[in-house]
Amino acid sequence: MANTRFDLILTGNVAPGVSRDAAINKLATLFKCPAEKVGKLLTGKPSRVRKDLDHTELKRFQEAFSRIGVITEVVPTATEPHADQESPEAAAKQSSHPATLSLCPNGTPVLSDDEHYYPPIAVPDTGHLSVAAAGETLTQNEAIPLPAPDTDHISLAPAGETIMPPAESKVAVASSSNLSLCGAGTPLLDQKPKTAYRVPNTEHLSLK
Repeated sequence: MANTRFDLILTGNVAPGVSRDAAINKLATLFKCPAEKVGKLLTGKPSRVRKDLDHTELKRFQEAFSRIGVITEVVPTATEPHADQESPEAAAKQSSHPATLSLCPNGTPVLSDDEHYYPPIAVPDTGHLSVAAAGETLTQNEAIPLPAPDTDHISLAPAGETIMPPAESKVAVASSSNLSLCGAGTPLLDQKPKTAYRVPNTEHLSLK
């Protein structure tokens, strides 16, 4: 099996979501050929692009075409029959159903809806459940009685009696013994120093 050689086939189709024009341009860059020439490889017909490849070479080319977004197939390389091999009739019958492998780009769905396995959905058992009537108490917990508060030390005052006397408030009186009044016209601020301002020279200026 390690000595098996393979041929790489382009199916002529692009992967889902891949633009055909973009794939043609990338193939032209890969093959270093005009886009018009490599465009014939993506017309929906299979074409052999590489033959007699080993596993390493096959994987390298498959990855290159997968990045471009084109779908490839792999077939064993045909060999010349020997005298001790099977008859031509048997070989022709076997070649009518060649073993092919298909490699799709990452993300390509390979199973149909019928081939997917959908496990059965388990239905919960509700036979032991019932619906209570509206307003019915669902819990069976009994109410815990609370101890009555002690009110022996509390008494009622007659109507109109002042319960709390008003608190005495003391108003602080400001002391003015250290204050005095100045006579009328007395300056309250220190005299500002006189500043001499220089008149700017505007002889070189003119109005337009």
